Amino acid sequence: MSEPAAPAASSPPPKTFISDLRPSRVATVDGTIARLEATREVPSRDGGTTKVRNATLKDGTGEIQFVLWGNETELVAEGESVTIVDGWVKEYKGKPQISLGRTGKLTKR
Repeated sequence: MSEPAAPAASSPPPKTFISDLRPSRVATVDGTIARLEATREVPSRDGGTTKVRNATLKDGTGEIQFVLWGNETELVAEGESVTIVDGWVKEYKGKPQISLGRTGKLTKR
């Protein structure tokens, strides 16, 4: 009898340039936090409030609004280089924006 094949090692998802990001898709992107706004409180769905903070994420091809929610608001500082893995891209007020969504991860480079 032959041995079962070992599962293939999972490779990281391919990276997307910011200029190529499109709404309603999951994306992995490298960029630099070019601008970071103040954290603010907004109403949450459960009737309470939650923290939100907007940042501008930039690479050599463009920039996109990066939205940080809850505990994520303290994860980055202006000038830091980061990788967003499996971030959720959506359209807000006619422009694309990215957040970590339900499954995204943020790492510093």
